[in-house]
Amino acid sequence: MDVQRLVDAYVIGLGDDSDNSSLLQTLSQRIVSGDMSLLELVQALGPYLASEEASRRSRGIHVLSDVLNDIPQDAIPAQAAAKLTEFFCARLSDATCVPRVLTSIGALLRLPSFTDQLTIGFLNELFKEVHVQSFQHSTRSTAYQLLDLAIQRHSDAIKSMGDNFVLGFAQMLDGEKDPRSLIVAFQTIPKIVDLVDVKNNAEDLFDVIFCYFPITFKHRDNDPSAITPESLKFALRTALTCTPYFGSLAVKQLANKTSATSASAKIDAFETLVAGTRVYSPDDFRPELELLVEQIREDVVMAANDSVVDAALDALEAIYGVISPTAPSESGSAGQISDMAENTSPLDYVLKEAIFQLTADEIKNSDQTGKILRAVARSSAYNCSVVSDAVLPIVTERLDTTEALTVRRELMDVLNYVLSANCDASRKAECLETEKANLLNIYRPEASIPVDNEHGFLHIVRLKGITLLILLPGFLDRNETAVALQTLARAAIERNVDENVNKEGTHLLVQLAQSSPEDIKSTVLPMFFDALREETPSVNKVSRLLNALGAIGVAASNVLLALLQDLVSLVVSGDLAQAHLSSAVATIRKIVEAVTTSSNSSALLCQEILVLAVAPLADWTVETAGSGKQLSDQLISEVAKAIVAVFSKLDPDVQAEKLKPLFEKLFPTISSPSESKLVPALPLFSAAVCSCWPQTVLPVDNLVAFIDGLVAVALATTNNVHRNACLETMAAVINKTKSPAARTELANVVLKHSSDSDSESLVLLHHWAARALVSCNDSTGYRCIRWLVARITEEEDSPYARLAADGFSIILGTHSWAVSPATHGVFKLLAKQRFYTTVLPEITHGFSGSTSDSVKTNLLVVLTNVVQHMPKNVLMSGIEAIVPLLMSAVRLTDGDLKAASIRTITMIILETPETVKPDIASAIIPLLLAATAATDSSNTIEVRRAALGALTLIPEKYAYTSIHTVAKDVVRALVKSRDDRKRLVRNDAVKAYNKWLSFGT
Repeated sequence: MDVQRLVDAYVIGLGDDSDNSSLLQTLSQRIVSGDMSLLELVQALGPYLASEEASRRSRGIHVLSDVLNDIPQDAIPAQAAAKLTEFFCARLSDATCVPRVLTSIGALLRLPSFTDQLTIGFLNELFKEVHVQSFQHSTRSTAYQLLDLAIQRHSDAIKSMGDNFVLGFAQMLDGEKDPRSLIVAFQTIPKIVDLVDVKNNAEDLFDVIFCYFPITFKHRDNDPSAITPESLKFALRTALTCTPYFGSLAVKQLANKTSATSASAKIDAFETLVAGTRVYSPDDFRPELELLVEQIREDVVMAANDSVVDAALDALEAIYGVISPTAPSESGSAGQISDMAENTSPLDYVLKEAIFQLTADEIKNSDQTGKILRAVARSSAYNCSVVSDAVLPIVTERLDTTEALTVRRELMDVLNYVLSANCDASRKAECLETEKANLLNIYRPEASIPVDNEHGFLHIVRLKGITLLILLPGFLDRNETAVALQTLARAAIERNVDENVNKEGTHLLVQLAQSSPEDIKSTVLPMFFDALREETPSVNKVSRLLNALGAIGVAASNVLLALLQDLVSLVVSGDLAQAHLSSAVATIRKIVEAVTTSSNSSALLCQEILVLAVAPLADWTVETAGSGKQLSDQLISEVAKAIVAVFSKLDPDVQAEKLKPLFEKLFPTISSPSESKLVPALPLFSAAVCSCWPQTVLPVDNLVAFIDGLVAVALATTNNVHRNACLETMAAVINKTKSPAARTELANVVLKHSSDSDSESLVLLHHWAARALVSCNDSTGYRCIRWLVARITEEEDSPYARLAADGFSIILGTHSWAVSPATHGVFKLLAKQRFYTTVLPEITHGFSGSTSDSVKTNLLVVLTNVVQHMPKNVLMSGIEAIVPLLMSAVRLTDGDLKAASIRTITMIILETPETVKPDIASAIIPLLLAATAATDSSNTIEVRRAALGALTLIPEKYAYTSIHTVAKDVVRALVKSRDDRKRLVRNDAVKAYNKWLSFGT
């Protein structure tokens, strides 16, 4: 096919919207192979390019554009590129051809042979001939991209164009509304500023840009590639602050924008001012400073929006930072204040109002005044010195003469803000040293003021001030620091009528622990532990002290190990009252869990915690149990959880090494069915073994024999702790065995006992084996499941049927360490889906085929345990089949199981209301109303709350006509529930009552 026929076919295809990919491929291949030149293609397109019909001209350009963008760059000779550029520039005056002309020039502009002179010629024609804003977005976007490409590849050409390029770009951008184009244009402006001196045209360019401020648009949530409002806002802010030439123009406009009624517009204006302080001249801010300070003061005082307040204070700090002198004048900072009446300085706008407030009979807005002073003082060392010189004498003098506690608190509050600005060594004011005696006197505790609800606020502000004195660099000597810390520690330790004082004392110590860990260790911790060693500390006091120690340990890594060691020493020494041992161990566990799960944790830190704290605590537990002393189950459980928290984070090799001494101590006990004093400590053994990685090598010679021994002991022992430890360990080992063949061999050790006489231990053995195998999607686990279901459905009078049903919570539920994600348990994808699709048919078949109420009840228990542990996406598939069973479960079960059934029904109503619509009025609502009755013992608080939650949801999901027949019954029942003896139930009842009372109106 000759060139002309190819071109004609291509043009016809464009008119019919046909697929021209094969024709394009043919044309491109012929040009690349040399069978045809670009000149021949242009000649073939001549009738179209020279046509008087706009559509024919456009299609001709379209063909040429497609080919240029399809062929490789080396297929376009330099001479052809120049000729084509000249041709396309001439076509820019033809509006019909402009879209395809721009895409064609885009292909040429990427050529290495495209010269700066060609770039200048094209840009001049673009700016002269094309009114970009009259075209669709795709064309406008191409134009902006071409400018950006020209800047990247031909920066010298842009520099030589100078003002013409700036004016052309401004003209092209003027009137643009599409966010997709705007973000490209905004991102291009800083690049232009880097290349061209925009001084002569700064105002024109700024006017075009600033008309978009503040910029807002609605983000398309369903389009992840869409531009976000934040990215567009940031691009505009960068454009506005890319050159100092915008400074005088921008600051005035932005100052006016800070008075906008929209909170987002205010925040945007303040944040843009902050960005401008890094670029604009200080002289740009001075003319607008008074207006800005007044507006910021208004926003801070009104405090309608915390985000606005924060943005305003950040702007104040940044602005005063840029206009601040680098050093005090010869007359000193005091001279700045004494001459305020004659010569106005920038600080006067803040200090005059602050001093007026501080000297008034009734101080107003002390907190806001303090925040403003702090922001200004933070801006520079000079401003910090001036503010401190102005404020400290006024506050200290007035505190000496004022007895009114409210005024004292307000003055100290302002003083605290000023002191906080001095906590940076680079800003600390010299006047603090001269005022040291006054400051120490101000913050000295006053015994005459009781620590009660009326005076608590004064004590809290004093505690904050003491903390700031400690944080001031080099302000207090070692002894003074110790006294200050003792004051804070007493505030946290001693019982106060106003508990907020205790909380504030603890909070401040936590802050100081991060900056002054050594002082905390030497001064504060001994005071806490002395208080815990008192003969008869109250439960509340011990709880308060332990919570404070926990917060300090978690917040300060430099204090952590010492604190844990002291806590363990307190437990093992016997100095702590027996009644508080569990609480202390729980605190250790909480600290260890928080630290080992944080992002800053490491394997080395976990080893240190194990060696210094957890291992000594575990050794003490074993020794205490071995001596015959009674330890509570809760205490042993907390120690086990602490072992899990740290042991699970160790490397497999380290785990294997640390297991050896534990096996030496406890393996003889766990592997023997005879009673031993160490049996109560066996959860520590199972917790450690369960925490191992699958790669960890256990210190046993034969794993099959090890599992066989655990199973034998579990079936033989009558001690629940002993049995549970064996079963948990057995399940974890089987679950983490990688080889399917080896796992099956271990599972058969369990299953060989399936034919034994039924017993409680045998049922539990199958529960734990099923948990281990089902989680890793091993089909052997379903032999255990079928065995358990048979105990329920085939042996009606079996005493273990209910135990078998209840134990499905073991198979699917969570556990602190046995076969758990936190302890590296193996959980295969779709394991729960497989369980659900396998077990649900057996439940429904057994329920429909049984005439025994006890069998049906037990099957409903199984169903409830299954559904409450299923992911929602799994549960909702085939939900119609279990709705009747769930309603039966609400009638026949009680307690947590009944509540779980109701919550599942609630989820169905929420997700697929049409599923239960036929039964909602006739069956489900009556069931829910019966579940709200406090007189029924099966309706626990959780059941009643679950039922009320469902009743609250129903009016949102169903039309009044569907349930109007029961509306009055519901309202009457909710009236009774509003008088329930439990507050949480009453709250839920009120919400439901309000929904139903307005329903249908």
